[in-house]
Amino acid sequence: MNSTTTRTTSGTKESVSATTSSRTKKPLLKVGTVLNEKWEILQHIATGGKGEVYRARQTNLNREVVVKIVSVEYLAEFGDDPEEVNTEIQRFHREALAMAQIRHPYVAQVYDQDAAVISKNGEEITVQYVVMEYVPGGRTLRHTMPFEGYRDERDLRQWIRTYFLPIFDGLETVHALGIVHRDMKPENVLLDGQTPKIIDFGIAGGPAWSQLTKSHHVEGTITYMAPEQFMDLAETDGRADVYALGKMLYEAVQGKMVDSKTACPLKGVCLANPSTPFLKELDPIIQQATAEDKEKRIPSVSALRESLERLLEKTEASERPLFRGLHRKQIIAIIVVLFIIVAVSNIYHHFIMTHEVSMPSHVSTPEVTQPTESEKTSERAIPEYEPAVPTLTAKDGTIMHLVPAGQVKLPSYVGAEGGKVVEVPPFYIDETEVTNFKYVEFLNQVLSKVEVKDGIVRVDGQPWLVLGPVYSGYEPIVYRNGRFLLQDEGGASHPVVKVTGFGAAAYATFYGERLPTETEWLRAASRPEDALKKPTQTSADPARDTDNLEKEMEAWAGAFKEETSSGDASPERSRSISPKNEGLPDSSENQGASTIPYPVLSFEPNVDGIRGLMRNVSEWGVRLGVAPNAKPQFVVLGGMRGTMLAGSTPIPGIAQDPSMAFEDVGFRCAKNIDESGR
Repeated sequence: MNSTTTRTTSGTKESVSATTSSRTKKPLLKVGTVLNEKWEILQHIATGGKGEVYRARQTNLNREVVVKIVSVEYLAEFGDDPEEVNTEIQRFHREALAMAQIRHPYVAQVYDQDAAVISKNGEEITVQYVVMEYVPGGRTLRHTMPFEGYRDERDLRQWIRTYFLPIFDGLETVHALGIVHRDMKPENVLLDGQTPKIIDFGIAGGPAWSQLTKSHHVEGTITYMAPEQFMDLAETDGRADVYALGKMLYEAVQGKMVDSKTACPLKGVCLANPSTPFLKELDPIIQQATAEDKEKRIPSVSALRESLERLLEKTEASERPLFRGLHRKQIIAIIVVLFIIVAVSNIYHHFIMTHEVSMPSHVSTPEVTQPTESEKTSERAIPEYEPAVPTLTAKDGTIMHLVPAGQVKLPSYVGAEGGKVVEVPPFYIDETEVTNFKYVEFLNQVLSKVEVKDGIVRVDGQPWLVLGPVYSGYEPIVYRNGRFLLQDEGGASHPVVKVTGFGAAAYATFYGERLPTETEWLRAASRPEDALKKPTQTSADPARDTDNLEKEMEAWAGAFKEETSSGDASPERSRSISPKNEGLPDSSENQGASTIPYPVLSFEPNVDGIRGLMRNVSEWGVRLGVAPNAKPQFVVLGGMRGTMLAGSTPIPGIAQDPSMAFEDVGFRCAKNIDESGR
C-alpha cells in the first residue's frame, strides 16, 4: 500500500505519496465495525495512497481475513470529476476480479468484493471493499533483502532459490491467464513463512482487458517500472514484470535503491563490481532482464527462471565433491581402481623396499611423550554434530538461526558450579524476541482455554499475561469482545512484555519449541557481532568465550546488591507484577517502564543473525541443573544495557517465580536440531 502514484495533467507532474507514517487522519473504520454482517474489523493495518487495509474476521467461519477499502480521502482528490472517481472504483473492482481468476498458492486469494454503508460523524458513507487472504506476520520479500545487499555469494544464491524463484511460479500462472501485474516490487510479495504471496493487482491489465488508465496517467512504482509502462500503460505485456524482477534481483546484490543514482529509474542496470564467476555470469542476466528496449529484454518470466536455474546449477556443480553427480557404476569402477593401486603399492613396499633399504644404525627411534592430563583437557575437541541448515522458519513464522556448538564458562552467580566450562550443543534460536503481534495471534488461537479476569490472562489457573499499560500512553494488548487486539498497530513490532514464565513457555510449546536454556542464551549472547554489519569494528574473535560477558554480569550484580542491601536481600525485581493477586497493583505502582522497549528489528544481528540479546528487554529462560538431581528453574536473562531501564534490570540469570510478570521482560524461543539436521 505504500506506493507512489504519479499523475500527469496538462503537462504538469504531480506526485501523490501517502504512507502510514505520514498520514495524520484517523482510519475510516473503527475496531468492531461489521461490514454487511459478515466482516468484523479487528485492526487497522495500513493506510496507503489509494486506500486502507484492515485485519478482520469472517464471522460465520471465524476466519481471519484482510479487508481492503477505497479511501474516501483519496477519491476526494479528484474533486467533482465523477469520471475519475468512477475509474478508481472500477480499478478497485478489477483488482478483485484479477485475483479471483488466479488459483495459485503463491498468489493471495480473494474471498469477496462488495460495498457497504457505514455511519461516520452522523453521515452515511458508502465503502467499497475487497476481502482477501490474511497472511500473518506482516513480512514481505523486502525483509529478506539486506539494505546493503548480500555480501556473501552463498547467502545470495540461497535467497534466490528460497525466496526469489518461487515468485516466478505464481507470475507464470498470472501471465498464462493473460494478466500482467505491472507493479511487482518486494513490498508486494508477502511471506507466509517462506511461501510467497503476490498481492496488489490494483493496476493489473492485459491484452483482453479494456483500458482504464488514460494515456496521461502513469501508474505504478517508478523504481521498478519498465520504460514502456511509463510511456503508455496500454503497451505493456509480461516483459514489464520481467523488468521489475530484474530490478528486484539487482537490489538483492547491490542494495536497496534509495535515490535516483542507485535506482536508475526507467533505465537498465548492471552490477558495479562482479568479483566472482557467479556474479560475473549473473550480471548479463540482470542487464538483459532490465533492458530498456523490451524487444531486447528476456522475453518471459519462464525464460528468466531458466537462465537463473542454469547458472545456479552450474555454480553448485563446480563446488560439489568429485564423486557427486557420477553414476553408481562409475563410482564403483573408481573405487576398484583405487583399491588395486593401493594393493600394488603395499606389495611393492613390503617385498622390494624393505629388502633394499635398511635403517642406519646411528638413527635412534624418536621418543614419544605422552600428553599430560591438562594437555588432554585443553586439546579435547567439541563433539561433532550433523550439518544443519543455518536458517529455518518456525511454525509461528519467525526466522530462527543456528548457533554452532561451543563452550560456555558458567558465571560465578550460579553458585558452586560458577567457573565451570560446559559444552553447548548446536541449537536454533529466534532472531528476535516474540512481538506483541505474534503473542496476540497465539492468544486468539487458544481462546477457548483462556480466562481473563481483573486484567490477568489465565489458562487452567496459571497466569500467562498481565494486561494494562506498560507505561503511560503505551498499552499494546487489549481484550475486547472476546478477542485479543493490538491497541495500536505501532506496537506490533515491539517485544511482548508483562508475560509470565508460564505464558512464555506455553507459547513456545504451542509452536513445538521451548525456552532457551541459560547456557544456550549465554552462548548466543557471547557470539561476536558480524564484522560485515559493523565496518568500523577492527576485529571479531569467533572463539570469544563468556569471560567478558561474565564481567558485565558481575558488574550488574554488584550494582544490584547495592540497591537491595538496605532491604530484602533476595534478588527480586523492583517493578514486578504479581498475577497471584486478584487485581492489578495500585496505579501508583504500575506506571510501567520509563519508555517502551525498542522494536525487535532495531538492532544489528550478530555473526549468527541474532538481534537484541543484551540490548533490549530481559528474557525468560530455563536453568537446567548442572549439579546432580538439581531441578530446572525459570530465570530472567539479560537486559537493557546503557538505557533508561538499566537501573532496574535484575542480575542476569536470576531465578524467578514463573507466575510473575515484569514490565521489561519478554522472551524468545529455541529449538533442538532433529535427526534430519533441522
